[in-house]
Amino acid sequence: MPPKFEAKHGKLRVTHALYVVCLLSLGLLQAIGIGFFAKGFLLSRQVLDFNATCAHDACLAPAFSRAVVLVVDALRFDFAIPVAGSREPYHNNLRFLHELAQDLPEHALLLKFLADPPTTTLQRLKGLTTGSLPTFVDAGLNFDGDVIDEDNWIAQLWRRGSRVAFMGDDTWDALFRPYLAANMSFPYPSLDVRDLDTVDNGVIEHLFPLLAQPQHWDVLVGHFLGVDHVGHRFGPKHSSMRVKQLQMDEILRQVVDELDDDTLLVVLGDHGMTRTGDHGGDSPEELEAAVFFHAKRPFIHRKLPENYDIAFQGRNHRAVNQIDLVPTLSLLLGLPIPFNNLGAPIDELFRPEQLPVAHYMTARQINEYRAVTDILQGDDVINGMYRGLEKMWSNIVGETEDVAAGLAADPAASLAFVEAASVYHHTSLERCRDLWARFDAKLILMGITLIALSLIILTIYARLIPSVVISQMSGEFVTSMLAVLPLGLVVLGAIHAIIKPENLSWAWSLSLGVATAIVLGFFAPIFDRYSLLWLLAQARDLRDWWSLFGALCIVLHVLVFALNSFTIWEDKIITFLLSTFGFLCLVEAVKLTNKTARVIAVYHALVFLALTRAAALITLCREEQGEMCTPTFGLSWWAVALLYVVAIALPLSVRGFMKLTSSYQSAAPFWIGRGLTAVLLLNAFYWTMDFFESGEHFSARFSIDEAVLELAMLTVARIVMGVGLGAANFGWARGPLCIQLEFARDRRATILGYGNVYGASYLLFALNVASVVMLVSKPLGAVSIFILINQLLTLLELFDVLSLRKSLAAPVVFGLLATAHFFSTGHQATLSSIQWEVGSMTTREITMPFTHLNIFLNSFGSYVVVCVFLPLIVLWKIPPSPKPISLVAKAAECCATFAMYQTAVTLSTLVFAAVFRRHLMVWKIFAPRFMMGGIVLVSTTVMIVVVFGFGVGRVVKQMNKIFGK
Repeated sequence: MPPKFEAKHGKLRVTHALYVVCLLSLGLLQAIGIGFFAKGFLLSRQVLDFNATCAHDACLAPAFSRAVVLVVDALRFDFAIPVAGSREPYHNNLRFLHELAQDLPEHALLLKFLADPPTTTLQRLKGLTTGSLPTFVDAGLNFDGDVIDEDNWIAQLWRRGSRVAFMGDDTWDALFRPYLAANMSFPYPSLDVRDLDTVDNGVIEHLFPLLAQPQHWDVLVGHFLGVDHVGHRFGPKHSSMRVKQLQMDEILRQVVDELDDDTLLVVLGDHGMTRTGDHGGDSPEELEAAVFFHAKRPFIHRKLPENYDIAFQGRNHRAVNQIDLVPTLSLLLGLPIPFNNLGAPIDELFRPEQLPVAHYMTARQINEYRAVTDILQGDDVINGMYRGLEKMWSNIVGETEDVAAGLAADPAASLAFVEAASVYHHTSLERCRDLWARFDAKLILMGITLIALSLIILTIYARLIPSVVISQMSGEFVTSMLAVLPLGLVVLGAIHAIIKPENLSWAWSLSLGVATAIVLGFFAPIFDRYSLLWLLAQARDLRDWWSLFGALCIVLHVLVFALNSFTIWEDKIITFLLSTFGFLCLVEAVKLTNKTARVIAVYHALVFLALTRAAALITLCREEQGEMCTPTFGLSWWAVALLYVVAIALPLSVRGFMKLTSSYQSAAPFWIGRGLTAVLLLNAFYWTMDFFESGEHFSARFSIDEAVLELAMLTVARIVMGVGLGAANFGWARGPLCIQLEFARDRRATILGYGNVYGASYLLFALNVASVVMLVSKPLGAVSIFILINQLLTLLELFDVLSLRKSLAAPVVFGLLATAHFFSTGHQATLSSIQWEVGSMTTREITMPFTHLNIFLNSFGSYVVVCVFLPLIVLWKIPPSPKPISLVAKAAECCATFAMYQTAVTLSTLVFAAVFRRHLMVWKIFAPRFMMGGIVLVSTTVMIVVVFGFGVGRVVKQMNKIFGK
C-alpha cells in the first residue's frame, strides 16, 4: 500500500474514531441529564428497616391458627361476580366466591380490592405484604426480584417460628426466599405467558396434599397465573379465559371442602386487566381486583346490604385498599402489624368488641411509623388527629386493664372511635400519597439544564458549523474534554465533601463533574473560534422552505406535550405531519421539469402517502382515547398469513430499489434473495407455531407434543437472533461488495453498482438488524416494520430526486417515522402496552441480557430500524468519494441532526412533566411519556454510535481501500 495512501487512510481512521468519541460523549452527557431528572422527578419512598413487635400490647390474640392465601393473578372484580345478560367469555364463570358469600354471609365475604399503581405483580406483592405504597419508578423493577428489605407479615411469621408453605409464581421466592419453608416451597417460572397451565398445575399438584396435612404448616400461599397469562396472551375475550376461570372455580370449591374450622381462607387478585389483557397502569379495570375471605365458623360482621351491590358490574360495591389486607391479616393471625404499613383493618372481619382495638393498634403503628419518617413526621394535621384519637381512647377505656369491659360499657363511644379512626386512616393515607410525591426541584432543574446544553451543542455541532470544520475540530473537542475532566472531578468531589448534599451520593456528584467536563470540552473550542452572534447568523437550515418545514415539525412535536389531550393523540398528530410531508413532496414532484425525474418523484410520493396511511391502520388504543379509537393490533390468522407475504415481498422490494442503480450484484442476491427470505420465513414459521399453540385443544387436533412445539419455537427464535445480530454482521463486515465487473465485446469493463457502492453495501447491514426486530415484533408489528423499511427506501429516492438529503427535513422525517411506527407496532406511552411476553421468545426464564433485549427491541424496534437506516441519507446513490473524510463528516452531521431532533422532543417531555408534576394526570400521561422519551434518547444515541462506528466506518474504510488508491 503506497505510503501516501496509507497516511490518508490513517487520517480517515483517526477522524472517524474522533467522531465516535464525540458522539459517545454527547450520549453520556444526555444519559447523565436523564439520570438527574429521573432522580429528582420519580417518587422515592423512605424505607425503614425497623421491625414491629408485639411489645406494649401491639398484637391481638389470634382468631385463626392457620391461613390459606391464594392469589389468582389478574382476578378482576367483575370476573368474580355475576353479570346479568353478559355474553363476554370472562363473565359468569367464577361463580363460587359470590355464591358462597351470599349463601353464608357470616362465613364468607367478597369485596372489591383496590390496587395502587403501578399494577405490576412484583409491586403488588410488596404492597400486599408490607402495607406500604409503591412508587412509580418501582414499575421498572419488575424483573428485579431481590429479597424484600421491609417489614412484612411473611417475615413476621418466620420470626414467630411459623412455617410458611408456598407454591406458584416464583416472584414470591425471589422476594421472600429466607422466610419460606425450604421443604415446602415450590416456585415456578412466571415469565412465559405462552404457558397457561404449568404454574397452575404445579400449584394444584402441591396444594391439596398440603391441605390434607395441616400439621406441617401454619400459612399456605399459592399463586395461580393462568388467568393473567390468558390475558397477556390473548386478551380477556378469548375462549381460553372461560376455560381457565372454570378451572379456578372448581379448584376453589375443592379448597373450601378441605379446610378445617380453624383455618382462614383468603382468595385475592393482585390487580385486574385492561380490555387488551394487559396491566401496569392505573385504569379502573387494572386497579379493581377482588378479595374473598372465608372460614368454616362464623366471623363476618357485615355492614348495610346496599354496600354489597353488584349491579353495573359492581360499580358501587364496597371496596377496600389492597394494603388493608396487611393489618387485617396480621391482627387475625396474632402478628404485629408490619412497621411500614399504611393500611387500615377491614371492619367486617372483626367482632364488634375487637374492632376498636384493631383500629387503635393500627393507628398507633401508623403513628410510630410517621414519627420516624422524615417526610411525614412534621404533618401537624395528622399528628393532631392522632392526639384526638388517643384522647378518645383514654376516655373510653379509662384506667382499667380490661379494655373489653371499657368498650362494652359505652358502645356509642366505641362506634364513634371506630369512625374517627377510619377517618384518620383514610386521611393519613391520602396525605402520604400526596407527600410521597417528593419532587427535588434542584435535581429536576439540573437534569433539564444538562439536556438543554446537549441540545445546544448538538445544534451547533450538526447545523451551525460546517461539517468540514467540525471534522477538523473533533480532535480539539476530545483534547479539551480530557483536559477539563480531572478538574471537573476534583471540583465536584470537593463540593460534595463540603456540602454533603442529602440526595446525592459520591457517584452522582462525580457524574456531574463528567457532564461539566463534556459541556466545557465542547464549548471551549467552539467559542474560542466563533462568537455567539456569528453562530446565530449561520442558521443556514432555515434558508430553504424544506428546512423550514423540518423546523416546523420539530416545533409542533415539541408543543404536543404541552397538553394532555395532545399527548394522548400523539400517534395521530405524527401521522398527520408525515402525510403533510408526503403531500408537499407530491407538489414539488409535479413541478419538476425533467419528465423522468417527475414520474419517479410522483410515484414515490404517492407510495409514501399510501404506506403512511396503511401503517396508521394498525392501532393499539390507550384508555384515554376511549371509544374514539378502535384497536386493530392483535394476533389472528390473517396477520400471521401476512408474514408470509412479507417474507416474499420485502426481498423483492429491496431488490427493486437496488436494481435502480444496478446494485443487485455479488453479495446482494445471496444476502437478500436467499438469506433475508430465509430469515423472514423463519419469522413467519415462528409466529405460525405461536398461533397454532394458542388455538384451543391444539395437541388433540394436530397430535403434536406441546413440549416439542415449544422447543421448536425456541430453536427458531435463537437461530434468527443469532444469525441477525451475530453471524450475519460478522459475515457482512468481511464479505464482498454489491458490485460486479461487466465486460463488453470491446473488452471495456463496467462496474455495475458503482453509483450506489456505499448505500447498497450498507443496506445489507441495516437489513440484518431489521430482521431481528421483525422477529421480536408480533405479526402486525412485523408488518409495520415491513412498511417502515419501504417508507425509508422510498424516502431515500425522494431525497435524491428532490435534492433533500442536506435539508433539515430529511433526518426529521426519519425521526417522525420512528415515532409513528412505535405506535403501529402495538405500543403506547403507557406501562400496560409493554409486551412483556416477548421476553420469553429466546429463553423461558429471565436471563440477562436476552430477556431484556427482546423486550427492548420489541418496544423500540422502530427507533432501532430508523437509526440503522439513518446514514443512508448520505450514503445512498453516490459513487466512491475521493474525499472519504468529508463523507464521514456528512454522515456524522446527519446522525447528530437526528439526535438533535430526539433531544428536542425529550427535552420537551421533561419540561412539561416538571411543569405538570402536580397535575392529576401526571402519572398516567406525562410521566410515562417522559420515561419513554428518556429511553428513546439514550438508546437512539447508543444506536447512532454503533451504526456510525461499525456500519459507516466499515463501508467508508473498505471503499476507500478499494477505490481510494
